Amino acid sequence: MRKLFSLLLALVLTLSAASFALAEDEVFYTESGAKVIRYAEQIELKVPIYQRNGIKDPIEDNYWTHWVQANFGDKYNIKVTYVPISRTNEVSDFTTLMSSDDTAPDMIFHYDNPQLLAYIAQDYVAQIDEEMVEEFMPDYLAYVGQDAYDAGKYNVNGKKVQMYFPAARDAADNWATVIRADWLEAVGMEMPTSVEEYLDVLRAFRDANLGGDYTIPATQGLPSTTGMRADSYRTGHTDPREIAIYSDLQVVSLDWEPIKRNYKTLNTMYNEGLISKEFALDADGNQAKTDFVNGKAGVYGFYLSSNSDVISTLMENCPEAKLAILDARSGVPEGETLYDYIADAIGISTGITARCKHPEAVMMYINWMAQPEILDYLEYGEEGKQHIVKDGLRVLNDAYDGPDRFVSTNANIDLFVMVTQTRRDSVSPEAMAATYCPIGYEYLMEQIIANNANKTYIHNYRFTTPIESQAKYGEELRAMFQAISAQVITCPEEEFDELYDSLVAEYVAAGLEEIHEEKAAVYDAEN
Repeated sequence: MRKLFSLLLALVLTLSAASFALAEDEVFYTESGAKVIRYAEQIELKVPIYQRNGIKDPIEDNYWTHWVQANFGDKYNIKVTYVPISRTNEVSDFTTLMSSDDTAPDMIFHYDNPQLLAYIAQDYVAQIDEEMVEEFMPDYLAYVGQDAYDAGKYNVNGKKVQMYFPAARDAADNWATVIRADWLEAVGMEMPTSVEEYLDVLRAFRDANLGGDYTIPATQGLPSTTGMRADSYRTGHTDPREIAIYSDLQVVSLDWEPIKRNYKTLNTMYNEGLISKEFALDADGNQAKTDFVNGKAGVYGFYLSSNSDVISTLMENCPEAKLAILDARSGVPEGETLYDYIADAIGISTGITARCKHPEAVMMYINWMAQPEILDYLEYGEEGKQHIVKDGLRVLNDAYDGPDRFVSTNANIDLFVMVTQTRRDSVSPEAMAATYCPIGYEYLMEQIIANNANKTYIHNYRFTTPIESQAKYGEELRAMFQAISAQVITCPEEEFDELYDSLVAEYVAAGLEEIHEEKAAVYDAEN
């Protein structure tokens, strides 16, 4: 009996050893030399993805996410789980998710450098092993280039180390603030070229009730930190050190003169009925879009796309509508300079979260996205379905509505945004027009390019050292910022200065002063 038991035990141990051997991960290399792993036991990769306006299908569960799972996840035994992140409240979303191993995604990203620094200071991101990058990410490195990659290095604990994977950034600008050109004709006015002329145009729109009883001369949502740059009011405030301290896309310097002037204009617009009385309820921009496409509003800003539903829906509702790009000088006081900040030569930056258990899987995912054939399919789809060819250029086909339709008007940018913002054959004006403008509206890109020629570009300073106080006070100040915004825009004009100064004094005392002092010290140390 004892002998039988010994034989059985030996057999069990032998089978267990064999099972263990079979359970080893398989390592191999792609044609480009990228190291990849097929996991013996399935792992989960939690990938954040932006939830934007105008999404046609669930952003985390659609044809394209299934395609990624089939062509990447299944190949390496990885379950790819997409985690929706609000585009307008992304910092709050990431903060909540990062509080637990169960909810934390494996990647964290942002466009703006101040918030990337804050994530480092909050210990949300892990340092990247550059030897692993060379092994797992040759396609990514080849695509973005060395300069872009090096932009992901930051000063941490006295040493400059790689903390993020920056994406490539194209030279295109597809932000469009459009004005109803037929409304201008109706009131007999020309395109405004100063803020004073712009306000007069909006008053004319209001008085003529061009949108009916519920006319909204210009759309306006609750201000966001990333949207409150006050570029139009920077005359006299372009010293590089001053910009480094006060110009911020995450914690707004409400005590900075250009910002106050911007709010004073918004206060005038509110009190004169030139923006919606309910603007403060429109934190995500949905109401602004609804007002415009229904023919109620005369001015609206959005990202152009060749399959955008903004223009098509407007034309269904208002076939007589004519559109033009609002002259950017319409936001600048008479006699002052039209400034705009020049974006970094990189797109979004993606970090590996400190809670990630498989950093190599993050690297594999990003590297897979950087392969030309993958990018090409995700951006354009198939000819005759997701895109058509016009004059030798590929144009997104807004008429296609099959089960494999693009999820949003920006195609699949949010799937591959950690590699590039868009993929095109070139960045010529013709290619940009084909990429971004619906057929028949290519002239809008020409007007955007002409607008940009009138701007004087300035750089927002790119800190490479985390600002600890910004991480400490940022969340509270952002909440205060939105409450203050609503109050100072809606107060009577004669009360604006006193109320603004009073509320901003509380805001400064709540942490902004400490942020300014630290940024000044870090700027001086870095320069």
